[in-house]
Amino acid sequence: MYEVDPSVTAISKACHRHDDGMSSGVGVRQLEDLAAFQLAVEFKLEVHRLIRERPSARQDFRFRAQLSDASASVEACLAEGWHRYVAGEFVTFLRYARASLAEAERWLGDGVARGYFKPHTIAKSLDTAGRFGAALTNLRKTLEPFTSKNQKKSRGRP
Repeated sequence: MYEVDPSVTAISKACHRHDDGMSSGVGVRQLEDLAAFQLAVEFKLEVHRLIRERPSARQDFRFRAQLSDASASVEACLAEGWHRYVAGEFVTFLRYARASLAEAERWLGDGVARGYFKPHTIAKSLDTAGRFGAALTNLRKTLEPFTSKNQKKSRGRP
């Protein structure tokens, strides 16, 4: 008989985050149901819209590629971590997603500095980024008790 890895159960029971910041406690069976993933997709699409609407940003191929890649990486890191099926690895990819988010936020700010965007035009993207960051933090906190580092501590191992 096979034992179910507790980290797999933890990932499948990750909580939805509502706009009020509270968790519903409803288990998530697929990546697309995860609130953090939904926000990652929303952020990516918002960034792509900004690039499409600003010819100057669209025509700066290097800038466009950096911003587009960073925003797409946020979603990709979540997907890769989710499909590792181990809480500790998922938490690692949540960190990668957070770093990609920080990079994309920096590129948005750089777009303002270059005159491609006005501060008010990136406000929605930055708001989504903030909500995504909070969802990542909540998800990481939900999963951390199931990581091997914390499981060893709870078993009294060094």
